[in-house]
Amino acid sequence: MSARSSRVSRPGFFRLIFACLLAASVPVLLMLSSAPAFAQSASSDDSCQPLIDTSVILSVVTEQFYDRSFNGLNWSSEVADAVESTECDDSPDAVTQRVNALLSRLEASHTAVYSPQDLDYWGLNSLFHFDGLDGYTLPFPGIWATRHDNAWFATYVLNGSSAEQGGIRAGDELISLNGKPFAPTAFVEGDNQLEISSDGNTSRTLSVTAPVQSIMRAFVDASAASAQTFSVDSRAGEKSVAYYRIWAARDQIQQDFQAAIERFTVAEADALIVDLRGGFGGTSEEYLASIRFMLAQRPIPVYFLIDDTVRSGKELLAGVVRRDQLGTLLGSTTAGYYLAGRMNRLLNDRYFLYVAVNTFPTPGTGEIEGVGVAPDIEVLPCREHCNGQDPVLERALQLIAE
Repeated sequence: MSARSSRVSRPGFFRLIFACLLAASVPVLLMLSSAPAFAQSASSDDSCQPLIDTSVILSVVTEQFYDRSFNGLNWSSEVADAVESTECDDSPDAVTQRVNALLSRLEASHTAVYSPQDLDYWGLNSLFHFDGLDGYTLPFPGIWATRHDNAWFATYVLNGSSAEQGGIRAGDELISLNGKPFAPTAFVEGDNQLEISSDGNTSRTLSVTAPVQSIMRAFVDASAASAQTFSVDSRAGEKSVAYYRIWAARDQIQQDFQAAIERFTVAEADALIVDLRGGFGGTSEEYLASIRFMLAQRPIPVYFLIDDTVRSGKELLAGVVRRDQLGTLLGSTTAGYYLAGRMNRLLNDRYFLYVAVNTFPTPGTGEIEGVGVAPDIEVLPCREHCNGQDPVLERALQLIAE
């Protein structure tokens, strides 16, 4: 009898598997080492590996999730239904889709599971790899892609990356990669042929080099590469506008940001733009110390660019900017992803699970989780077929010129 036919003839078996796992769970029972060992021993012969995967993932969520009411859901029943609906030929990607459909009903940030088909899997693993910048590498040209309906788009393109150098811009539709439908983790090391559309009507194929690197290494390099100065014409004459994009939280990025602000101060920039969009959060108020010092030496206009890709610690920065009147928030409301999360690498690294385990203080900045931080000046972002335009950055430059 096949695993599938066994599932059909014994539907209660799936509920039993989860019940046993849940009854046996203790803190971090299935986080790092126990889960792979269990999965390896239980997946021999004719066992249903996707069933085991789903059960392990949801038992960890059940153990760790901070809201013990589970947002008012009948959690044990919901989980049992999700486990029972598992097919034995499900791929890890199918497992994550089913589990995330349930986790989304918890309405909590920092609560999702990712497989190696997801860029977040590689990004979060590299974020939590503290032994250097080069853990969890993959061929990555610097394109962060998001699926809208049935199409892929470049949500953002990292500064100085091979993708930017190859002509890819945020908002470009990503149609095909090396002759196959586009997938964000399907780049190969070296040259790739990427078909894109910038306007939704015409397409072109570009050659894009994908170096093997961790996403955190890419974020560190992109942050350093973002530091630049624009010249803007105004009625008062030419103005010098300094720009820096904080892609993630890392010591190297914070140090480089501080050094860049010092250079901008010495050069007597007429205005400063700090771009918080995209990447990961994790930042703290310390990132604003150099800006406080700059403004104490020579007050200039400062614009902070935000949208719904600004999450977690970078939302704290936005809230502190408003609280302390350090500058103008320009763009659209941030994501409202502000719970404290715990990382779990499960089942021989087949999955990365993020679970919200606590609330996080918002020192005088107002509620952030589920609400976000609103801009002082609203400018809607362009997400699809932008033709290389960035309306948020362009509005900031316009305001400085005026």
